[in-house]
Amino acid sequence: MSKQYFVWKAVDVNGLIQQGKWVGDDISEVQSRLRNEGYFPVAIRASRNWQSIFSFSKNFQWSHFARSLATLLEAGIPLLQALEIMTFHEEKLTFQMEQWKSIKERVEEGSDLSEGMSLLRPSPNAFVLSMIKAGEYTGTLGKVLSDVADELEQENVYQKRIKAALAYPMLLLITVVVVLYVLSVWVLPMYEKLFAGMGAELPFLTRVIFAGGRALPFLLWGTLGLVTSGLLVLRLMGPDLWKKCLEHILEELPLIAKVYHLRDLVQFSRMLGRLLAAGIPLLEALRLTAGAVRGSEMLKLINQLVLQVRQGKGMVSLLRVSKIFPKEGAEMIAVAEESGQLDRMLEYVTQMFHRELEDQLDRLTRMIGPALVLALAGLIGLVAAGVMLPIFDLSSHLE
Repeated sequence: MSKQYFVWKAVDVNGLIQQGKWVGDDISEVQSRLRNEGYFPVAIRASRNWQSIFSFSKNFQWSHFARSLATLLEAGIPLLQALEIMTFHEEKLTFQMEQWKSIKERVEEGSDLSEGMSLLRPSPNAFVLSMIKAGEYTGTLGKVLSDVADELEQENVYQKRIKAALAYPMLLLITVVVVLYVLSVWVLPMYEKLFAGMGAELPFLTRVIFAGGRALPFLLWGTLGLVTSGLLVLRLMGPDLWKKCLEHILEELPLIAKVYHLRDLVQFSRMLGRLLAAGIPLLEALRLTAGAVRGSEMLKLINQLVLQVRQGKGMVSLLRVSKIFPKEGAEMIAVAEESGQLDRMLEYVTQMFHRELEDQLDRLTRMIGPALVLALAGLIGLVAAGVMLPIFDLSSHLE
């Protein structure tokens, strides 16, 4: 269950009515918190505003939390004092600060940092929790939190790069739709009335274009309504469900699918390397890495690797015969398994996949942009040809 806002009204110790808005899992949690702070609850109701429905950003950034806490811990400040420093100066707590304060309270009660973070809703992903737990066991929590921040920030960079690569093609696609809509609503009806008033016999291409122009506005508005309704329903059903559906659609597109596959390879190698360097066993590291990839084929490969490692075998035999894992990466991992330097070799594998991902993103931008420009020019040229043909026929008759 995800956190949501609750609007409450309560009586304080002086008999005065107080009200506010808090974040919680359910009404009972808010009631308990009010009583613990000396209030007597009068009314509590869930608040769900349009801003929360249409907000597409994450509730809070764990990378900022990890980076701030790592800086304080590496400076020699104890954990509890560091958490106090991160929360005490805020008068009005945001959702993010509410989460941080909740972590501090659980640590004060005797919980480990990883345990306190795992009880949050929504909680960090399994990678973050496992890395922090490994840092607690090895006594290197500050360094591990810094690595976690690096990982999350790098993931954010990849997301921005993919969005930037798709931004220009999406802009061109919107331009194509707008141009077609303008032609179908204002330009084509004017010529259709003109030709009808002149009694001209229209060529087949012109009749098809006029018929398509009449149907296009209804088709566009209907599609827009269905897409908007679908995204809204998905957003209400689950905060991240609409993103997963959109990514699944993008992963099926020819050129974009390669980008998402390379992104999964980068995530797999980089995260697996970080987990191994933090002291987590290979089998457990593979299980945790499965939560970072999105492609079904890559997830299937990781599950097969888990089964193979559980049987006491190495990964390289399966990676060599895999159709989705590059041969160069498989051979590098084979050398690492023999030398016992798998975590270090995975860093080089990550760099190799990263360079290929960068090239694919650049190629995607170079190919999709001109293709859409040509498509736009072709559509406008086709419409112009369909409109000009009757004019040529009329001019020949006048002559």
